[in-house]
Amino acid sequence: MTAPVAGSLTARLDLRGVSKSFGRVQVLDAVSLNVAPGEVHGLIGQNGSGKTTLIKLLSGFHTPDAAEFGVDGQVIPWPVDPRQLHACGLSFVHQDLGLVGSLSVVENARVGLFSQRKWTKRVDWDRERRLVRQTLDRLNSDIDPDTPVAALAAPDRAVVALVRALQSHRPGQGCIVIDEATRALPRETLPRFYEMIRDLSGAGASVVVVSHRLKEIMELTDRVTVLRDGRVAAAGVVTADTSAQELTRLLLGRDSEHAPLQPLMPTQAGSAAIEVRSLAGRYLRDCSLAVQAGEVVGVIGATESGYEELPYALGGAASAASGEVTVAGRTLRPGADPLREFVAAGVALVPGDRASEGLALSVSVLENLSLPTLGEHTAFWLSRKWQLSAFENMADELGIVPRRPEMTAGRLSGGNQQKVLLAKWLLRRPAVLVMHEPTQAVDVGARRDILTAIRRVAQRGSAVLVCSIEADDLAQVCDRVLVMADGRVVRELAGELAAESILSAALSAHADRMVSHG
Repeated sequence: MTAPVAGSLTARLDLRGVSKSFGRVQVLDAVSLNVAPGEVHGLIGQNGSGKTTLIKLLSGFHTPDAAEFGVDGQVIPWPVDPRQLHACGLSFVHQDLGLVGSLSVVENARVGLFSQRKWTKRVDWDRERRLVRQTLDRLNSDIDPDTPVAALAAPDRAVVALVRALQSHRPGQGCIVIDEATRALPRETLPRFYEMIRDLSGAGASVVVVSHRLKEIMELTDRVTVLRDGRVAAAGVVTADTSAQELTRLLLGRDSEHAPLQPLMPTQAGSAAIEVRSLAGRYLRDCSLAVQAGEVVGVIGATESGYEELPYALGGAASAASGEVTVAGRTLRPGADPLREFVAAGVALVPGDRASEGLALSVSVLENLSLPTLGEHTAFWLSRKWQLSAFENMADELGIVPRRPEMTAGRLSGGNQQKVLLAKWLLRRPAVLVMHEPTQAVDVGARRDILTAIRRVAQRGSAVLVCSIEADDLAQVCDRVLVMADGRVVRELAGELAAESILSAALSAHADRMVSHG
């Protein structure tokens, strides 16, 4: 039924000559990927480079125009049968982890693989628990297989996703594709997740890590393959022999600047565009701060420090919050005043989850862009001329591609979706722009475009608050950085900012909190 792939007997995963077009658009052009047994292999590329399409081809979601596909020297025919992928030990951990919170660990891990008793045809739950327990032991985890996934902390949910991916693997064999899954994890839990990946590869399994985080790629992988514009820009580069700067050059096809994007804004007391007093919520505790017009202020902290809840409270989207937010002399009450009151006051919230909270992926880019400003341009009819003009202006300013306003937002790459999300609020010319993880899961090129746009917004007079764990971003774009712990601001960093000092301050504040709480 299967035959050896010529010349690939040393490869765990071997993709050759992968090409894929959608209509007249060539997305992948003769792409190859070779993953050796027991290695951690990075796959990187800008949004639109073809990574997502390649993973969808590998998982059987798409069928290529041309390709050879082998696992451990055995040909996998197209179209790919998911059952054959399981049989050869190829599995996936996706961005959102793909777990069902209301189901138990064992139900999530064994879905589609349940064994039945011979006569009653009922699921043999004792056997299912035993199999899951064996895999948990391989990962040195003491999670109870009967625990509902919704009751688990984020790092334990990631363990469950790995357990599910390993169900069809014989120990020391198989290949796991981890597609941006680390974005679902708190930053302080990443070392443990990395350790599990290294343990798996050390025992002989292969791991493909798809990530936008170059630091993660440098720390975790043995080799790296770089995609650019649907082609392989570099294949199997030994990670120890390269640098983040060289990988950036390969990603972009040019060098990238890392200096601060704009000179720092001089402090001017008494010109606050937004003032926050005694903000409280699930994690927020008596939080107060102020941001001036024309200033970019960053906020960073560990999980449950309050920094992730803050943007939604300031934007009127956190129903459990309380306190006062004053914008241009107008006092708003989070948790009491509706979100539309915050929008009317000039506050724009760019949420961290663009897919579920920021965009309507099933409608056009044009409709997404114009939605927040429809009331300003609609009398008896909506001017399409205005809509198209707004799209062209935002496409120029943010570098949105492709320049096809009628395309549904869901067909754009992640970085371009993020640009559309930012653009739809920039069209309102907000007095206050509040952002949560604005560069999450975007490539280095899109990241630069977004950070440049943030500085440009501040230059026009808006106050900008960037709540992010990405210390590199904060160092490049911010005038000040506030560090949060225990639901309040515990430290302010100003002057010449460095990513190392920002991250160190956040981790130190978290460590101090752990000590103080015993």
